[in-house]
Formats: sequence, structure tokens, C-alpha cells
Amino acid sequence: MAASLDDVVRELNLSNRNMSLLITTITGMFPRSTGTFTCAAAATTSVADANVLSTSTILLMPTNAAAGTLQAGTTHLYLSARTAGTSFTVATASGGSAAGTETFLYAIFNPL
Repeated sequence: MAASLDDVVRELNLSNRNMSLLITTITGMFPRSTGTFTCAAAATTSVADANVLSTSTILLMPTNAAAGTLQAGTTHLYLSARTAGTSFTVATASGGSAAGTETFLYAIFNPL
């Protein structure tokens, strides 16, 4: 028996709803926040973001030559603290000051 046009439309609508639910579920599995910051002319920089959890994974990406140079040297940044609901802090590995011109993109990934 051939499907009627109404049957085809109904199945397509159901497929569309299911795809929408799948996308919502996958997106919800990987909560994230992104932003940018400029290093302070100091050994540490605090970055305000209310999406930080104590278990957040935070990735940094240099976005200018000064940041790339900082990351290549002994002053390489590392994540030194996370304050849930408030901020995270990066620090230079050597304890020396950044120039204050280094810009970074960051992405925060939170576990379920």
C-alpha cells in the first residue's frame, strides 16, 4: 500500500522533531562558554566568567604575536585557579610578568 501525502508529511515532521531533540541533547552534553582576555602586566591574570566550575576544562588560544611569544617561552601560561561561578586565573610558569599586551581566546567546557 502506498503512503499518502499526509503520511509522508507526518513522518517528516516526526523526523524533524527527533532531529531537533537530538541536537538539543548533544549541545546540552557539552556546555561551554567562550570569551577573550588580555593579560595583565603581572604574573597572574584573573578572567571573570560566571560559567566556570571547579571541574571546568579551560582551553587557551593565543590571538596575537605577543601571546604566541609568551606561550613559547618560560613564561608560558597555565591555569592556576578556578573559582566556581566567578572566574579563573592564569599565571606565568616562570612567575615573571606578562607584558600586558597578550590577547587570548578561551573556551570553557563543563562536565555533565
